[in-house]
Amino acid sequence: MDIRLAIFDLDGTLIGAPTTFAEIKEKLKEKLLEIGIPKEIIGDLTPMYESLFRISEETGKNVDDLKKLLEDLEVKRVDESFLFKGTKEVLEFLKSQEIKLAIMTRNCRKATLKALEMHGIKNYFELILTRDDVSWREVKPNEMHIKRILEYFKVPPTKAVVIGDHGYDIIPAKRVGALSILITEHESGRMSFSIEEKADFEVPTMKELLSLFRRILNTYVVVPAYNEERTIGKVLDDLLRYFKPEHIIVVNDGSRDKTEEIAKSKGVRVLTHLVNRGLGGALGTGITFALKKGAELIITFDADGQHLVKDALRVMKSVAEGKADLAIGSRLKGDVSQMPLIKRFGNFVLDTITTIFAGKYVSDSQSGLRCFNKECASKIKITCDRYAVSSEIIIEASKKGCRIMEVPIRAVYTEYAMKKGTNVFEGIKIALNLLFDKLR
Repeated sequence: MDIRLAIFDLDGTLIGAPTTFAEIKEKLKEKLLEIGIPKEIIGDLTPMYESLFRISEETGKNVDDLKKLLEDLEVKRVDESFLFKGTKEVLEFLKSQEIKLAIMTRNCRKATLKALEMHGIKNYFELILTRDDVSWREVKPNEMHIKRILEYFKVPPTKAVVIGDHGYDIIPAKRVGALSILITEHESGRMSFSIEEKADFEVPTMKELLSLFRRILNTYVVVPAYNEERTIGKVLDDLLRYFKPEHIIVVNDGSRDKTEEIAKSKGVRVLTHLVNRGLGGALGTGITFALKKGAELIITFDADGQHLVKDALRVMKSVAEGKADLAIGSRLKGDVSQMPLIKRFGNFVLDTITTIFAGKYVSDSQSGLRCFNKECASKIKITCDRYAVSSEIIIEASKKGCRIMEVPIRAVYTEYAMKKGTNVFEGIKIALNLLFDKLR
């Protein structure tokens, strides 16, 4: 993936401390009571920082004096803080990949700098944006907090990733269209309340984060294309929002139109078959090339505009996280409102046949959106040149012991896309090809 900027949260992501923020909140309540703030005005103090501005408005107390109470507690907490295992390794790796690093934190600047200097990681970050550096109304989860960082680096949102341990980290990333990674098991340093928000990727700890980055930064996309001049440009533009051009492999399968010319104009890698070999032949060429280039993950993506890039990210999620070896985007488990009945029926027949040979049921065996890890892709031997390859991949993966997972996706059926892919006649040929192959 084409990641140029990594934006880290601080507490609960890079560092932790024995004193929780729930305890900080209780201590802050005590201090507010001591200076004469009524209990009913103090309330729950969720979230703490913004609540101080509300209390100031309701009582007339100087907001800077109230903020100082919280700041003192945060600075004192840093004294007992510790760096999570794997943090420096992750930062070193990202630096080696020439990825810019920034901090986006709700902590005060004094405590933030103290923590970063104390643990020897301050110099990794080119920009440190604390709550003190933006308006209190712009502090995350407000998206302006992250927008300030993106503006500073002049990096598009899709080329940035936010790493945090809380929904307040994920919400602004989603609002601006940036990628997000959630650290799920760092309890020390987590905020005093939780917000359920799904990230693009999840890992338990910083140690697993390093493995995740190695995979997603080395993900290749294989796009088989045959006479797709009407759609290939838009498809590649969408993919280029998230993936490096050199990691997108268009296999021009003997096209007689401008497919090759358009693909080359986008700066991606283009491999050309002199004659049309079919979907299986194109996938085989693309996957083999990606493996030779050292791909950790390989996504296959149709060139006819049927797939959404956001679904590609969802399909690669489980493989990138190490929970599956092959993930298949299932249109049957997603929104099928645009899927014609005849295609649903044809898929059902082919799914049944594939299940018989594979010994594993997959609800959308003919889906062209899938993601392999390199180990699984290396085990699969593609022999079918035509559309039977989709079933063959599942059969091969199942027999070779690959962990297969399905992910719901939405298929976009334009009039153009309807003419592409499998039909009843192709379905019969696929079934016969699989049968003859197994009887040999």
